Amino acid sequence: MSVLRIPAAVVLAVWATGVGAEPVLEEEVLTVVGTRTERQLNEVGATISVISREEIERQISRDIADLVRFEPGVSVAGTGSRFGLSGFNIRGIEGNRVLTVVDGVRVPDEFSFGPFLSARRDFVDVDSVELVEIARGPISSLYGSDALGGVVSFTTRKPGSYVGAGEPFYAGFSGGYSGDDNSFTGSTTLAAGNDRVAALLSHTYRDGEETETSGRSGFTAAARQQADPQDIRVDNTTFKLEFNPAEGHRFMLGYEQFEHEADARILSDYGLVLASAFGPPTVVNTRDAQDRRERQKWSLDYTYRADQGLINSLAVKVYQQDGHSEQRTDETRTPASGPQTRFRYSEFEQEIEGAFVQLSSTFATADLQHTLTYGVDYYKTDNESLRNGGTFDAVTGAPQFEFSPLPTRDFPLTEVTQIAYFVQDEIELLDGKLRLTPGVRYDRFDADTRADAIYLSGNPGSPVPEDYDDTELTYSMSAVYQFAPQWSGFARYSEGFRAPPYDDVNVGFTNPLGNYKTIANPDLVSETSRGVEVGARWNSRYGSMNLSVFRNRYKDFIDSLSVAPAFAASGGINPADGFLTFQSVNRAEVEIAGAELGGLLQLGALSDALQGFGLRYAIAYADGEDTDLDEPLDTINPLTGVLGLVYDSADGRWGGQLVVTLVEGKDRSDIADPERLQTAGYGIVDLLVYLDLTEHISLNAGLFNITDRSYIRWADTVSIGDDAPQRFSQPGFNAGATVKVVF
Repeated sequence: MSVLRIPAAVVLAVWATGVGAEPVLEEEVLTVVGTRTERQLNEVGATISVISREEIERQISRDIADLVRFEPGVSVAGTGSRFGLSGFNIRGIEGNRVLTVVDGVRVPDEFSFGPFLSARRDFVDVDSVELVEIARGPISSLYGSDALGGVVSFTTRKPGSYVGAGEPFYAGFSGGYSGDDNSFTGSTTLAAGNDRVAALLSHTYRDGEETETSGRSGFTAAARQQADPQDIRVDNTTFKLEFNPAEGHRFMLGYEQFEHEADARILSDYGLVLASAFGPPTVVNTRDAQDRRERQKWSLDYTYRADQGLINSLAVKVYQQDGHSEQRTDETRTPASGPQTRFRYSEFEQEIEGAFVQLSSTFATADLQHTLTYGVDYYKTDNESLRNGGTFDAVTGAPQFEFSPLPTRDFPLTEVTQIAYFVQDEIELLDGKLRLTPGVRYDRFDADTRADAIYLSGNPGSPVPEDYDDTELTYSMSAVYQFAPQWSGFARYSEGFRAPPYDDVNVGFTNPLGNYKTIANPDLVSETSRGVEVGARWNSRYGSMNLSVFRNRYKDFIDSLSVAPAFAASGGINPADGFLTFQSVNRAEVEIAGAELGGLLQLGALSDALQGFGLRYAIAYADGEDTDLDEPLDTINPLTGVLGLVYDSADGRWGGQLVVTLVEGKDRSDIADPERLQTAGYGIVDLLVYLDLTEHISLNAGLFNITDRSYIRWADTVSIGDDAPQRFSQPGFNAGATVKVVF
């Protein structure tokens, strides 16, 4: 592989063009996620994308996958299957290794175990979001554990964004339709108040079906090409109360309730034949599912800002959140003994409560201007899983023997406590031309386990779970230099880490029927990363450009399904009980390198005949290698490019963009898993338009995959197995539209 010769990944730093003829250049776009302080993008030594509420609406984004539709190098997998969308993949790092936060609070972890439990991280309703920021690469010196591959930060709507002294009332209503999942959406936002007290109440909902594929056949079992039919309902309610008792002081009380329900007929499993070690195979006649996930959050924020004094700003947040996923599967089956009914019920719950304090002080030393940001971050999570089920004679209703003890837990009840202290100094020198930003963070985490009766009875023979603790010290250093008014360069060194997950350290599962088990590994150490990135930026009336190259090295990656090293000599068989034994282990090293290029060319600056036109461009290339096994990294997405022709009318009332997305194929030489499907390259064309009908009514519409191209994204091939690949393809030609009314 040539991965380690070229730093790899190419992504647009910001796709912000604003409304009207003049573009919003990069230096005018503000971000917080890169430094925890409000900065213009050109002041941050990192590659960051900022997606505004306006862009979310104009792109007809209905979920987190749509949010990054035009963000090469960032993806969200999940299609054609019951469990839906996964978390974010940034530069080849995905899952719980990418920190995702909503208003500064982490969303629940992703947790999967076996075929009937896959608790994913799609806990965000995009209709409630005001701003999305995506920081690429390790950033644990600011955000701690799980920021190994990057951070995705969602900011929801606030009362002060809609009402104030001269506008005491706001009411906004929107409705829309998406053809790819036949869904209808609605949103109501009400706000009232003034500069002193203001409140906001928002409710959004979506009623839809399964996301379509380009498959034609509706067969059952593995031959099915269409998606399994689903009925999906999403509800999200947000309430915020803002109180400004005096200048510079603000309190914010917030509540959010997210619910997602899905009922599915898993026709791709109808007629499934299951082999049996004890006789003839079992036929699954029907298999249906009822899944639900919800997230409930309370938070109280206090912020203070002052133009002078020892402390220029203070932010305090206390919060509590409960994330819960439950999944039930019902089936009828026919083994050799006669027809049966069977159910499996799985749930995963994670409660988090925490507090965060951040201070900022601005001062000068000699010819240097400092902005010191420092604080403490504390949170505690309570984690619990449960699996239950039963098998019954279809005629008499009599319970049948279960080979695995039920109910059971896949890991013991675990409480994880983490406290961190961080400090960062933004230093301006050379009359502001050079900005240096060193940072350091110290994290300590403790995991306390409790093996209750359910865990012990469900995992006979497993060792007693062990508590564990560890500490991590992570550093970062960035530099931004303004070579000329239009040109600047940046460089960054950053570190990341991910604490050993509770379900890897103390996993417990025994399958007597299959003659295998998993065992705990209290000796796991944190996954760590070190990243280097350099880049150049250009901003002028002609447009903007961002170029960056990077190289990230990850050590001690945790492999959750490895043969236990203690029994490697015997092929993984534990001689004490004859079971094939698996254990989570640390691997040696993974390396990802890449390059990113993106920006906007304002064509109107080149010719008066092209006033209002712009050309957006972005390309992302990444390559990765497991240096321990000397094989490619399958989480890397193929080379992707996006080219968009944009038009905004002079009065800013209408416009649109024609977007072409080109993706390279993935061939066998770049795939480690010999059973994983290769993907062909493809190109798709989308058309987006907007129109402000009146001062109060606006329309957004989109035509997607105009050429009706049939294609499968590389990220979705991980789930295919023996199924028909077409069931994991993306929708063909489809359309969507939204109407918004504001008073």
